[in-house]
Amino acid sequence: MYKKKQTLVPFISLLKQAFIIIFLCTLFTVAAQPSNESALAEQYFLDKEYDSALELYEKLYKKEPTELLVNRIVYCYESLGKFDEAILFMDKAIKRQPEQVLYPAIKASIFEKTGNTADAEAIYKDLITKKLRTEAEHIQVGAYLYKIGKLETAEMLYLEGRKKLKNQGVFCEELARIYEVQGMADKAVYEFIQQYYHHRETYENMNLAVLNTIGVSPVQDKAIEKVLLKESDINPGDLGVRKMLFEYYVLTKDFREAFVQVKAIDKFFKETGERVFRFGETMRNNKNYELSNQAYDYIIQNKTQSEYYQRAFFEKATNGEIKAFEKIPPDLQAVREAVKAYNDLLTQFGRLTPFFNAIYRKANLQVFYLNEFSEPLNELKEAALMPGLSKEDWAKSKLLIADILLIQKDFNGAKMIYTEVSEAFKDRQTGAMAKYRLALMSYYKGEFELASALLTAIKDNTSNDISNDAIQLNLRIIDNTGLDSTTEALEMFAKAQLWVYQRNYDEAMNLMDSLLFKYPNHALTDEVLWEKANIYLKQNDIPKTIEFLDKIYATFPDDIYGDDAIYTKARLYDYNMQDPETALKLYLEFLRKYPGSLFSVEVRKRIRELRKEG
Repeated sequence: MYKKKQTLVPFISLLKQAFIIIFLCTLFTVAAQPSNESALAEQYFLDKEYDSALELYEKLYKKEPTELLVNRIVYCYESLGKFDEAILFMDKAIKRQPEQVLYPAIKASIFEKTGNTADAEAIYKDLITKKLRTEAEHIQVGAYLYKIGKLETAEMLYLEGRKKLKNQGVFCEELARIYEVQGMADKAVYEFIQQYYHHRETYENMNLAVLNTIGVSPVQDKAIEKVLLKESDINPGDLGVRKMLFEYYVLTKDFREAFVQVKAIDKFFKETGERVFRFGETMRNNKNYELSNQAYDYIIQNKTQSEYYQRAFFEKATNGEIKAFEKIPPDLQAVREAVKAYNDLLTQFGRLTPFFNAIYRKANLQVFYLNEFSEPLNELKEAALMPGLSKEDWAKSKLLIADILLIQKDFNGAKMIYTEVSEAFKDRQTGAMAKYRLALMSYYKGEFELASALLTAIKDNTSNDISNDAIQLNLRIIDNTGLDSTTEALEMFAKAQLWVYQRNYDEAMNLMDSLLFKYPNHALTDEVLWEKANIYLKQNDIPKTIEFLDKIYATFPDDIYGDDAIYTKARLYDYNMQDPETALKLYLEFLRKYPGSLFSVEVRKRIRELRKEG
């Protein structure tokens, strides 16, 4: 008996475990079934097997009626052309869930698809006037109407909703989106502004929304302007609307009116001038230097206590520089304006250490573009002695002083200063620059062995510009001072280059003509032609410049100045002769011939600009 119990108990235990396992498996299967049916229904739906999808969706709907399932079932009926069945289904859905305000709208949309617009409109009207109660219900149904393209009905829903809720601050953004789609930008902008008025935290989004409506057509832009002007008149103390109006004018490129607005904002709200200062920067980026300078002048005249006061002087001078160098040769009138602006800054604040950069840049413009030497030389000498001047700024002033001395033929004075800076900045960029200038001066004087030694000594860790110039000059010396060649041609060319540096253009030209006559087809011929082209360019003789650029491109297209020649010619047609069509042809030719040139990035950018302008 004892043994029987021993065998029976484990058997019963095993039987219980089996029942439990079977029960759990059944439970999991039942629990997982709806999920599997839902996934299968979605797959049928995606595969456009609407009969099979509909059967499963209706089965799922009986267990759990959801808005998603209602939409899926209706879509399946409509896709199968069973519109009557769809309407019967919606009647049952409405009866089952009368609180669902969206369902009558869905039923109305089915009526419309069958051509029964009268019943559809009756449902919409009843829904809008009687059944919708809360803001959320209006938005829910309105979003559905927007989705199915019932824009006028959606508009009516929101406008009636405002009256019903007695709140003009609701549904602004929803109405704005409807008006945008309908092409009524002025109404859209009005609603965006109302949204901002009632919800100040939405300013950034509403401002962006307003700006995104601009540019569709000139007629729409004018309508938008009218709304913005009216709102800024009604609420002159509202900074947000005033900013929208200002940014509207910037975006439509009505920069003069934008300037009027930004000044008005600065005055009305007693700002520091920052907004006007930033406008000046924007105008510079748009190459509107006149308005940029007017913005800086406004700060100079009205914001003497602002942090932007001093900066306005400097930026005005910078405008002159940028404008000057947009053309080739540089616009000398713009250079003079820049020099005057720097001088105004220095007169106002003094020739003090914090304003060294203005002293230096002014001197650089005077020396290399206006051929003025005495004043900048004296200012630089005083600047080099200013207390607290950084070592780098001291070196900059000394090197420019030496450059002036070299122009004035004071070789010993220039050499002393170049050497002084070179030794003070050993193994550094500034020292390499000084050493390069020493080498260049030796080259000018025909001391080629010394020049080559100095160029070789310039370290590899110098900047690319210095390193590349040093390599190029050293190669010129090596190529023209070999055992099997005379150095006379190189001596003549170097001397001519020195005379160019010293502004002695006539003698330089005569010497290069002698070189070409005495040494026809010399290896230096392309470099001589390039030097002559640049002399004519400095003298603003554009036809002669182009003549020599053409000679280089025709005879030496694959040598060092081939890409420089066509690039310079393209820029002359572009900026000097205002012939964008010819310039574009030359830029395209440049890209075909020299796709790997250092100028190619700038050329591609300019091609895009010209095509856009054209």
